[in-house]
Parts: sequence; C-alpha cells; structure tokens
Amino acid sequence: MTEEWLSITEAATRLSSIGDDIDRSTLSRYLKRFTYALPLRPDGKQMLVDFVALVAHRRENIRVHAAGTVRGGSRNGLPPASGMDGTRRKAQADAELREMDLAERRKELVPVNEVDNAGRDAIALMKSAFERATEAEAETIAHRNGWDARVLRLALKNFAQIGIDNFHREVLLKLDAIQRAEMYGEDDQSSETSLQ
Repeated sequence: MTEEWLSITEAATRLSSIGDDIDRSTLSRYLKRFTYALPLRPDGKQMLVDFVALVAHRRENIRVHAAGTVRGGSRNGLPPASGMDGTRRKAQADAELREMDLAERRKELVPVNEVDNAGRDAIALMKSAFERATEAEAETIAHRNGWDARVLRLALKNFAQIGIDNFHREVLLKLDAIQRAEMYGEDDQSSETSLQ
C-alpha cells in the first residue's frame, strides 16, 4: 500500500476537494478518535497523517456515511443521517460497539468507574505518604533546630493538605476542559496544550 503523508490542514483541504467536506478542527478530532487506526507522524511542529489510509478509513467508516451530505449529493451515494432506517442505525451501532471492543482489547479504553477509583486511591495514597513523611520530618527538623515538634508537625500537615488540594483542583480543571472539548467540539489543540 502506498503512503502519502500530509499535514492535517493539507489533508482536510484535499478531502474537501474530493467531496468529503471537513475542516481542520473536525479532522483533528477524527484523527484523535481513531488514533489506533490512523497513526500520526511528527514533522517539526506539525503532525502528518497518511492521506491514502485516511481516505480508505473514511470510506469504510459508517459514521462518516451517516453524517450527512457533501457537495454534489450524499456521501458515497448514501442518504443523509435523518433518513436512516432501522437497519442502518443497527449497523452503525454494531460498528461502534466493535470499535469500542477493539479499543478495550488494546487497553485504549478504560471504564469511567475504574479511572475514578484509581484517582481516589492515588489521592488517598498521596495523603498517607505525606502524613508519614510529616511525622518523621517534623521530629528531625524540630530536634535539629530546637523547635516544638507539635507546632512544626501541624504546619507541615497544613502545608501538605494545601498541596493536595491544589493538585486535586488542577486535575479537576483539566478533566473539565477535556469534557468540554469532547461535548462542544472545541479545538483539540487547546485541550492538548492544557494537559502539558
């Protein structure tokens, strides 16, 4: 199979020129969603995608067919999504389930409750580690400097709690930004930047 690596902007322009109307932002989200099938390759500050594989993937992807019309008629001869009958909706649902199953087997998909539980466990472990370190360090520092260990221990515990609270707040803000990007179709680059 031949390859033709293009920037995401160039790929969006080329797709539109062959009747698959898509803008750069939408294509970026599409590539992020199907990263297991359409890997990107860095080239300086931009990412490249194999245009040949992208065209083939979009032709086979039932969601693209169901998304509506393009210039000059419907996508690949299929009627718009509003006219889908039960058979096509079932085929689309089956395709989505297969994609999710594949992503889960590749360990690219994790149930939300597992992520939530892991996050809660991580914060509990962090708090416990800070508490143990605070006890030991308070005694050492107080003894070395002639300070009251109880006062120092309280100050260190407060300091650790402030750090944990700040960490927790930052994680929630980043998760909220990711959810907004997915729900409202905000540009992926803004959410990627916020994670760094």
